[in-house]
Amino acid sequence: MMRKFSRLAKLTAVVAGLLLFSAALVGAGLTPAQAAEPVEITYGYHPYWTGGWSGVVIKQMGLWKKYLPKGSVVHFEAHLTGPPMVNALLADKMQVGTMGDMPSLVATTKKKQGDIRLVSVPMISNGQNCNLIVVRKDAPDFKSPEEAIKWMNGKLVAVHRGTCANRFLESVLKKNNIKPKRLQYMTIEVIASSFEAGKLDAAAMWEPHARKVVEQGFAKYAATGSPYNELDANFTLMRQDFIEKHPEAAKGWIKAEIEALQIMEKDPMAVAKMVMKETQGYTPKILWKALYEKHPKAVGGDDVVYVGEMIFSPQVLDLMKKGYEFLHSIKVLKSGDIPQGAINEGPVTEAMKEMGVKAPVAVIKGLPASAYTGE
Repeated sequence: MMRKFSRLAKLTAVVAGLLLFSAALVGAGLTPAQAAEPVEITYGYHPYWTGGWSGVVIKQMGLWKKYLPKGSVVHFEAHLTGPPMVNALLADKMQVGTMGDMPSLVATTKKKQGDIRLVSVPMISNGQNCNLIVVRKDAPDFKSPEEAIKWMNGKLVAVHRGTCANRFLESVLKKNNIKPKRLQYMTIEVIASSFEAGKLDAAAMWEPHARKVVEQGFAKYAATGSPYNELDANFTLMRQDFIEKHPEAAKGWIKAEIEALQIMEKDPMAVAKMVMKETQGYTPKILWKALYEKHPKAVGGDDVVYVGEMIFSPQVLDLMKKGYEFLHSIKVLKSGDIPQGAINEGPVTEAMKEMGVKAPVAVIKGLPASAYTGE
């Protein structure tokens, strides 16, 4: 009887201690996450990729301060493409990063160098952000994406190798038995300058690069991934050792991401202005149109242009499966299977539960050009 009483007393003391700790946090105006051990991390993100704009919002609005442990420090590193971020994550020079689907998948296959996990899906769309085909400015005005794809037969076509646009383009060409005169692999910046110089017939591009060459009058949209059921996506990745050592910070970062996506849905003009501060050669109007303007049906426009899915839904897992298979087909990966331990759903599951939100956390519907309210 005395032993039972002793155990009960100890349990009561523990509960009392937890209640006192919680009361102290409330009295100090802190959440458990903010009261946890502060972290100093480096975060990589993409200002020049619509799928990565949640990172811009987190930085510009200081959302990380709201959700990370008090006293934490975040170093923001802007990158043009994903591979440098992958290298930094593997070397532990970066602990969190947000990037396109192809480099994200590659990062999960380097376990001997570093255990990198996919932790959230800030963006998935029906081919409206990365899976875009643009053609030279004097190309015919096609009545449908299918007509545009057929026109590409025997033409000079380009794409940035190993990207979501690369996977999309080669899939569509194969499905339609289209054989370009030459399929050139070049960086997204060189593709843009080649359109300006009139040296390309067509290319697969992602936003906002595609919108810029279109608005400058060097090219025009011809197709999105929608008619071909070719999705595009974006992932946030974290080092597994960071998640294990700082679970509250990992969860807190996802909360900041969720709020950023909600802001992207509700305040398009503010987002365009924030991204302009992080990019060169872009106006708020071009940036606004890159994400928020709905493409016409003639090029495969979808009513929804951007979904803040966050979770690893069947749709996301199917895209991942196709992505790993593609990377294997071009000899980037040794296997086309989804590797064991590629995903850690813990932080996003807990963050969404504590915030009381369900997937998707944001849905951005396409708007007419007339909806732009800037200068």
